[in-house]
Amino acid sequence: MLSLIIHYDEIGLKGGNRLFFEKKLVETLKAKAARHGLSKNIRRLYGRYYVEIKPENQTTWEQIVSSTFGVSNFSIGLPCKQDIAEISQIAITLLGKESGETFRIETKRSDKNFALKSQQINEQVGHAVIMALHKKVKLKNPDMTCYVEIVDGRAFVYTKKISGPGGLPIGSSGTAIVLASGGIDSPVAAWYAAKRGLRPIFLHFHSYPYTTDASIEKVTQLIKILATYTNEYTVYMCPFVDIQKHIVMHAPEAYRIILYRRCMIRIAEKLAWKRKAKALVTGESLGQVASQTIDNMRSISAVTTLPIIRPLIGFDKKEIIEKAKKINTFETAILPHDDCCTVFMPKKPETYSKLEIEEEK
Repeated sequence: MLSLIIHYDEIGLKGGNRLFFEKKLVETLKAKAARHGLSKNIRRLYGRYYVEIKPENQTTWEQIVSSTFGVSNFSIGLPCKQDIAEISQIAITLLGKESGETFRIETKRSDKNFALKSQQINEQVGHAVIMALHKKVKLKNPDMTCYVEIVDGRAFVYTKKISGPGGLPIGSSGTAIVLASGGIDSPVAAWYAAKRGLRPIFLHFHSYPYTTDASIEKVTQLIKILATYTNEYTVYMCPFVDIQKHIVMHAPEAYRIILYRRCMIRIAEKLAWKRKAKALVTGESLGQVASQTIDNMRSISAVTTLPIIRPLIGFDKKEIIEKAKKINTFETAILPHDDCCTVFMPKKPETYSKLEIEEEK
Protein backbone atom coordinates (compact mmCIF):
# COMPACT_ATOMS: atom_id res chain seq x y z
CA MET A 1 0.00 0.00 0.00
CA LEU A 2 1.03 3.58 -0.66
CA SER A 3 0.26 6.62 1.45
CA LEU A 4 -1.29 9.76 0.01
CA ILE A 5 -0.24 12.69 2.23
CA ILE A 6 -2.38 15.82 1.82
CA HIS A 7 -1.18 19.22 3.02
CA TYR A 8 -3.05 22.48 3.36
CA ASP A 9 -1.74 25.94 4.22
CA GLU A 10 -4.42 28.66 4.40
CA ILE A 11 -6.74 26.46 6.44
CA GLY A 12 -4.03 26.20 9.07
CA LEU A 13 -4.34 29.95 9.69
CA LYS A 14 -8.02 29.85 10.62
CA GLY A 15 -7.48 29.57 14.38
CA GLY A 16 -10.60 28.51 16.22
CA ASN A 17 -12.43 27.90 12.93
CA ARG A 18 -9.79 25.53 11.59
CA LEU A 19 -11.77 22.35 12.28
CA PHE A 20 -14.74 23.74 10.32
CA PHE A 21 -12.58 24.24 7.23
CA GLU A 22 -10.89 20.87 7.68
CA LYS A 23 -14.30 19.20 7.85
CA LYS A 24 -15.35 20.84 4.58
CA LEU A 25 -12.13 19.69 2.92
CA VAL A 26 -12.59 16.10 4.05
CA GLU A 27 -16.26 16.11 3.00
CA THR A 28 -15.26 17.10 -0.53
CA LEU A 29 -12.48 14.53 -0.74
CA LYS A 30 -14.77 11.76 0.50
CA ALA A 31 -17.52 12.74 -1.93
CA LYS A 32 -15.09 12.71 -4.85
CA ALA A 33 -13.63 9.38 -3.75
CA ALA A 34 -17.11 7.87 -3.50
CA ARG A 35 -17.86 8.86 -7.10
CA HIS A 36 -14.92 6.70 -8.19
CA GLY A 37 -15.68 3.85 -5.81
CA LEU A 38 -12.54 4.52 -3.77
CA SER A 39 -11.89 4.33 -0.04
CA LYS A 40 -13.32 7.18 2.04
CA ASN A 41 -11.07 6.37 4.99
CA ILE A 42 -9.27 9.71 5.10
CA ARG A 43 -7.39 10.07 8.37
CA ARG A 44 -6.25 13.21 10.10
CA LEU A 45 -2.69 13.56 11.27
CA TYR A 46 -1.03 16.61 12.75
CA GLY A 47 -1.58 19.42 10.19
CA ARG A 48 -2.25 17.02 7.31
CA TYR A 49 -4.41 14.15 6.09
CA TYR A 50 -3.47 10.81 4.66
CA VAL A 51 -5.13 7.95 2.81
CA GLU A 52 -3.86 4.45 2.25
CA ILE A 53 -4.19 3.77 -1.47
CA LYS A 54 -3.55 0.90 -3.84
CA PRO A 55 -0.94 1.49 -6.58
CA GLU A 56 -3.52 0.87 -9.31
CA ASN A 57 -5.63 3.77 -7.95
CA GLN A 58 -2.78 6.26 -7.72
CA THR A 59 -3.61 8.17 -10.93
CA THR A 60 -7.27 8.59 -9.97
CA TRP A 61 -6.37 9.81 -6.50
CA GLU A 62 -3.92 12.32 -7.98
CA GLN A 63 -6.67 13.67 -10.23
CA ILE A 64 -9.05 13.96 -7.29
CA VAL A 65 -6.69 15.74 -4.92
CA SER A 66 -5.07 18.02 -7.52
CA SER A 67 -8.51 19.48 -8.31
CA THR A 68 -9.74 19.92 -4.73
CA PHE A 69 -9.80 23.46 -3.37
CA GLY A 70 -8.11 23.77 0.00
CA VAL A 71 -5.24 21.44 -0.93
CA SER A 72 -1.87 23.17 -1.00
CA ASN A 73 0.16 20.17 -2.12
CA PHE A 74 0.20 16.42 -1.78
CA SER A 75 2.57 13.50 -2.16
CA ILE A 76 2.48 9.78 -2.78
CA GLY A 77 4.86 8.20 -0.29
CA LEU A 78 5.83 5.03 1.48
CA PRO A 79 4.85 4.62 5.15
CA CYS A 80 7.17 3.01 7.67
CA LYS A 81 7.98 2.77 11.36
CA GLN A 82 9.85 5.54 13.12
CA ASP A 83 13.10 3.67 12.64
CA ILE A 84 16.09 5.44 11.11
CA ALA A 85 17.34 2.28 9.38
CA GLU A 86 13.97 1.66 7.74
CA ILE A 87 13.60 5.32 6.76
CA SER A 88 17.09 5.26 5.24
CA GLN A 89 16.37 2.12 3.24
CA ILE A 90 13.19 3.60 1.75
CA ALA A 91 15.07 6.80 0.89
CA ILE A 92 17.72 4.75 -0.90
CA THR A 93 15.05 2.85 -2.83
CA LEU A 94 13.19 6.00 -3.91
CA LEU A 95 16.25 8.05 -4.83
CA GLY A 96 17.68 5.09 -6.70
CA LYS A 97 14.77 5.40 -9.12
CA GLU A 98 15.43 9.11 -9.75
CA SER A 99 17.82 10.53 -12.32
CA GLY A 100 20.53 12.97 -11.24
CA GLU A 101 23.69 13.07 -9.19
CA THR A 102 22.86 15.48 -6.37
CA PHE A 103 20.27 15.23 -3.61
CA ARG A 104 19.18 16.51 -0.25
CA ILE A 105 17.07 15.14 2.61
CA GLU A 106 14.36 17.40 4.01
CA THR A 107 12.71 16.32 7.27
CA LYS A 108 9.68 17.61 9.16
CA ARG A 109 9.45 16.19 12.68
CA SER A 110 6.00 16.97 14.06
CA ASP A 111 6.24 14.07 16.50
CA LYS A 112 8.77 15.27 19.08
CA ASN A 113 8.79 11.86 20.79
CA PHE A 114 11.11 10.58 18.09
CA ALA A 115 14.61 10.70 19.54
CA LEU A 116 16.41 12.20 16.55
CA LYS A 117 15.92 15.84 15.58
CA SER A 118 15.25 16.89 11.98
CA GLN A 119 18.87 17.78 11.23
CA GLN A 120 20.10 14.50 12.69
CA ILE A 121 17.63 12.59 10.51
CA ASN A 122 18.84 14.53 7.46
CA GLU A 123 22.45 13.69 8.24
CA GLN A 124 21.95 10.00 8.96
CA VAL A 125 19.66 9.32 6.02
CA GLY A 126 21.89 11.40 3.76
CA HIS A 127 24.95 9.41 4.81
CA ALA A 128 23.15 6.14 4.04
CA VAL A 129 22.22 7.39 0.57
CA ILE A 130 25.81 8.47 -0.16
CA MET A 131 27.16 5.09 0.85
CA ALA A 132 24.57 3.13 -1.13
CA LEU A 133 24.15 5.24 -4.28
CA HIS A 134 27.36 7.34 -4.37
CA LYS A 135 25.39 10.51 -4.96
CA LYS A 136 26.45 13.93 -3.71
CA VAL A 137 24.66 16.17 -1.22
CA LYS A 138 23.62 19.58 -2.53
CA LEU A 139 21.41 21.65 -0.25
CA LYS A 140 20.50 24.32 -2.80
CA ASN A 141 18.80 23.32 -6.07
CA PRO A 142 19.69 19.61 -6.01
CA ASP A 143 18.65 17.24 -8.79
CA MET A 144 16.30 15.50 -6.34
CA THR A 145 14.90 15.86 -2.85
CA CYS A 146 13.79 13.13 -0.49
CA TYR A 147 11.19 14.26 2.04
CA VAL A 148 10.75 12.62 5.44
CA GLU A 149 7.79 13.31 7.71
CA ILE A 150 7.79 12.14 11.32
CA VAL A 151 4.26 12.41 12.63
CA ASP A 152 1.94 10.67 15.10
CA GLY A 153 3.99 7.56 15.70
CA ARG A 154 4.85 6.87 12.07
CA ALA A 155 7.06 8.09 9.23
CA PHE A 156 6.41 8.85 5.56
CA VAL A 157 9.06 9.07 2.87
CA TYR A 158 8.55 10.50 -0.63
CA THR A 159 10.37 12.37 -3.39
CA LYS A 160 7.74 14.53 -5.09
CA LYS A 161 5.34 17.26 -4.03
CA ILE A 162 2.41 17.85 -6.37
CA SER A 163 0.68 21.23 -6.24
CA GLY A 164 -3.01 21.50 -5.44
CA PRO A 165 -5.21 24.47 -6.40
CA GLY A 166 -5.01 26.05 -2.93
CA GLY A 167 -7.79 28.29 -1.69
CA LEU A 168 -10.59 27.23 0.65
CA PRO A 169 -12.79 24.11 0.55
CA ILE A 170 -16.03 24.24 -1.42
CA GLY A 171 -18.93 25.45 0.72
CA SER A 172 -16.79 26.95 3.48
CA SER A 173 -17.75 30.49 2.40
CA GLY A 174 -21.40 29.79 1.62
CA THR A 175 -23.31 29.64 -1.66
CA ALA A 176 -23.46 32.08 -4.57
CA ILE A 177 -25.45 32.40 -7.80
CA VAL A 178 -23.14 32.44 -10.82
CA LEU A 179 -24.47 34.14 -13.95
CA ALA A 180 -23.20 31.77 -16.64
CA SER A 181 -23.15 33.08 -20.19
CA GLY A 182 -21.52 30.21 -22.06
CA GLY A 183 -18.50 32.32 -22.99
CA ILE A 184 -14.90 32.29 -21.83
CA ASP A 185 -15.23 34.60 -18.83
CA SER A 186 -17.99 33.24 -16.59
CA PRO A 187 -16.51 29.73 -16.11
CA VAL A 188 -13.21 31.29 -15.05
CA ALA A 189 -15.04 33.63 -12.67
CA ALA A 190 -16.92 30.64 -11.24
CA TRP A 191 -13.62 28.81 -10.75
CA TYR A 192 -12.09 31.70 -8.81
CA ALA A 193 -15.22 32.14 -6.69
CA ALA A 194 -15.20 28.42 -5.89
CA LYS A 195 -11.53 28.65 -4.98
CA ARG A 196 -12.49 31.07 -2.21
CA GLY A 197 -14.95 28.52 -0.80
CA LEU A 198 -18.18 29.56 -2.53
CA ARG A 199 -20.46 26.77 -3.66
CA PRO A 200 -21.76 27.87 -7.09
CA ILE A 201 -25.32 27.59 -8.31
CA PHE A 202 -25.41 28.44 -12.01
CA LEU A 203 -28.03 30.57 -13.75
CA HIS A 204 -28.09 30.81 -17.55
CA PHE A 205 -30.34 33.14 -19.56
CA HIS A 206 -31.25 32.07 -23.10
CA SER A 207 -33.31 33.45 -25.98
CA TYR A 208 -34.51 30.19 -27.47
CA PRO A 209 -36.20 29.90 -29.99
CA TYR A 210 -34.81 33.22 -31.32
CA THR A 211 -31.42 31.58 -30.93
CA THR A 212 -30.43 27.94 -31.18
CA ASP A 213 -30.12 25.80 -28.07
CA ALA A 214 -26.31 25.78 -28.51
CA SER A 215 -25.78 28.10 -25.54
CA ILE A 216 -27.80 25.77 -23.30
CA GLU A 217 -25.71 22.80 -24.39
CA LYS A 218 -22.47 24.75 -23.96
CA VAL A 219 -23.26 25.97 -20.47
CA THR A 220 -24.21 22.47 -19.39
CA GLN A 221 -20.93 21.11 -20.71
CA LEU A 222 -18.87 23.91 -19.13
CA ILE A 223 -20.48 23.33 -15.76
CA LYS A 224 -19.73 19.60 -16.01
CA ILE A 225 -16.07 20.49 -16.58
CA LEU A 226 -16.10 22.78 -13.54
CA ALA A 227 -17.61 19.94 -11.51
CA THR A 228 -14.11 18.43 -11.53
CA TYR A 229 -13.39 21.11 -8.92
CA THR A 230 -16.82 21.65 -7.35
CA ASN A 231 -17.76 17.93 -7.33
CA GLU A 232 -21.43 18.74 -7.86
CA TYR A 233 -23.45 21.33 -9.73
CA THR A 234 -26.88 22.85 -10.04
CA VAL A 235 -27.92 24.90 -13.07
CA TYR A 236 -31.08 26.87 -13.81
CA MET A 237 -32.04 27.76 -17.39
CA CYS A 238 -34.08 30.95 -17.62
CA PRO A 239 -35.95 31.98 -20.82
CA PHE A 240 -35.33 35.66 -21.45
CA VAL A 241 -37.04 36.53 -24.75
CA ASP A 242 -40.24 38.03 -23.31
CA ILE A 243 -38.24 40.39 -21.11
CA GLN A 244 -36.11 41.43 -24.07
CA LYS A 245 -39.19 42.13 -26.19
CA HIS A 246 -40.62 44.33 -23.47
CA ILE A 247 -37.39 46.30 -23.18
CA VAL A 248 -37.17 46.74 -26.96
CA MET A 249 -40.70 48.13 -27.05
CA HIS A 250 -40.42 50.50 -24.09
CA ALA A 251 -36.81 51.68 -23.73
CA PRO A 252 -34.30 53.64 -25.82
CA GLU A 253 -32.18 51.40 -28.02
CA ALA A 254 -28.83 52.45 -26.50
CA TYR A 255 -29.91 51.27 -23.04
CA ARG A 256 -31.02 47.76 -24.02
CA ILE A 257 -27.91 45.89 -22.86
CA ILE A 258 -27.84 47.66 -19.51
CA LEU A 259 -31.53 46.97 -18.94
CA TYR A 260 -31.06 43.34 -19.93
CA ARG A 261 -28.36 43.06 -17.31
CA ARG A 262 -30.43 44.81 -14.64
CA CYS A 263 -33.26 42.34 -15.22
CA MET A 264 -30.84 39.43 -15.02
CA ILE A 265 -29.53 40.66 -11.70
CA ARG A 266 -33.06 41.05 -10.34
CA ILE A 267 -33.92 37.49 -11.35
CA ALA A 268 -30.64 36.18 -9.95
CA GLU A 269 -31.36 37.93 -6.65
CA LYS A 270 -34.77 36.24 -6.38
CA LEU A 271 -33.13 32.88 -7.02
CA ALA A 272 -30.49 33.68 -4.43
CA TRP A 273 -33.08 34.32 -1.73
CA LYS A 274 -34.85 31.09 -2.70
CA ARG A 275 -31.64 29.03 -2.53
CA LYS A 276 -30.21 30.90 0.48
CA ALA A 277 -27.26 32.13 -1.54
CA LYS A 278 -25.39 35.09 -0.11
CA ALA A 279 -23.94 36.69 -3.24
CA LEU A 280 -23.99 36.89 -7.02
CA VAL A 281 -20.95 36.15 -9.22
CA THR A 282 -20.36 37.50 -12.72
CA GLY A 283 -17.56 37.26 -15.26
CA GLU A 284 -17.29 41.01 -15.77
CA SER A 285 -13.91 42.62 -16.40
CA LEU A 286 -13.69 46.40 -16.09
CA GLY A 287 -13.85 48.09 -19.49
CA GLN A 288 -13.88 44.88 -21.52
CA VAL A 289 -17.23 45.49 -23.25
CA ALA A 290 -19.85 48.24 -23.30
CA SER A 291 -21.83 46.94 -20.32
CA GLN A 292 -18.69 46.69 -18.19
CA THR A 293 -17.70 50.35 -17.83
CA ILE A 294 -17.66 51.59 -14.27
CA ASP A 295 -20.79 53.69 -14.88
CA ASN A 296 -22.73 50.81 -16.37
CA MET A 297 -21.67 48.37 -13.66
CA ARG A 298 -22.86 50.89 -11.09
CA SER A 299 -26.25 51.12 -12.81
CA ILE A 300 -26.51 47.35 -13.09
CA SER A 301 -25.51 46.73 -9.46
CA ALA A 302 -28.04 49.22 -8.11
CA VAL A 303 -30.97 46.81 -8.50
CA THR A 304 -29.77 44.36 -5.84
CA THR A 305 -28.83 44.50 -2.18
CA LEU A 306 -26.72 41.37 -2.51
CA PRO A 307 -22.98 41.72 -3.06
CA ILE A 308 -21.91 41.14 -6.66
CA ILE A 309 -18.55 39.39 -6.76
CA ARG A 310 -16.51 40.04 -9.89
CA PRO A 311 -13.39 37.85 -9.64
CA LEU A 312 -12.10 38.97 -13.06
CA ILE A 313 -12.51 42.70 -12.55
CA GLY A 314 -8.78 43.43 -13.06
CA PHE A 315 -8.02 40.71 -15.61
CA ASP A 316 -7.38 41.39 -19.28
CA LYS A 317 -8.67 39.00 -21.93
CA LYS A 318 -5.31 37.31 -22.40
CA GLU A 319 -5.10 36.44 -18.70
CA ILE A 320 -8.66 35.09 -18.70
CA ILE A 321 -7.96 32.92 -21.75
CA GLU A 322 -4.78 31.54 -20.19
CA LYS A 323 -6.70 30.52 -17.07
CA ALA A 324 -9.54 29.04 -19.13
CA LYS A 325 -7.02 26.82 -20.88
CA LYS A 326 -5.55 25.66 -17.57
CA ILE A 327 -8.92 24.64 -16.16
CA ASN A 328 -9.97 23.03 -19.48
CA THR A 329 -12.96 25.26 -20.23
CA PHE A 330 -11.47 27.21 -23.14
CA GLU A 331 -12.05 24.73 -25.99
CA THR A 332 -15.71 24.38 -25.06
CA ALA A 333 -16.21 28.09 -24.40
CA ILE A 334 -15.07 29.11 -27.89
CA LEU A 335 -17.57 26.86 -29.67
CA PRO A 336 -19.99 29.10 -31.62
CA HIS A 337 -23.30 30.02 -30.03
CA ASP A 338 -25.74 32.93 -29.92
CA ASP A 339 -25.69 34.77 -26.62
CA CYS A 340 -29.06 36.07 -25.44
CA CYS A 341 -27.70 39.62 -25.24
CA THR A 342 -27.00 39.57 -28.98
CA VAL A 343 -30.74 39.34 -29.67
CA PHE A 344 -32.10 42.83 -30.48
CA MET A 345 -28.54 44.18 -30.05
CA PRO A 346 -28.38 48.01 -30.21
CA LYS A 347 -26.22 49.54 -32.93
CA LYS A 348 -24.50 51.81 -30.44
CA PRO A 349 -24.87 50.71 -26.79
CA GLU A 350 -24.62 53.29 -24.02
CA THR A 351 -21.25 53.14 -22.24
CA TYR A 352 -21.71 55.92 -19.67
CA SER A 353 -25.17 55.39 -18.29
CA LYS A 354 -26.53 57.55 -15.51
CA LEU A 355 -28.22 55.84 -12.61
CA GLU A 356 -31.08 58.32 -12.39
CA ILE A 357 -31.93 57.69 -16.05
CA GLU A 358 -31.85 53.95 -15.55
CA GLU A 359 -34.20 54.18 -12.58
CA GLU A 360 -36.76 55.82 -14.84
CA LYS A 361 -36.73 52.98 -17.35
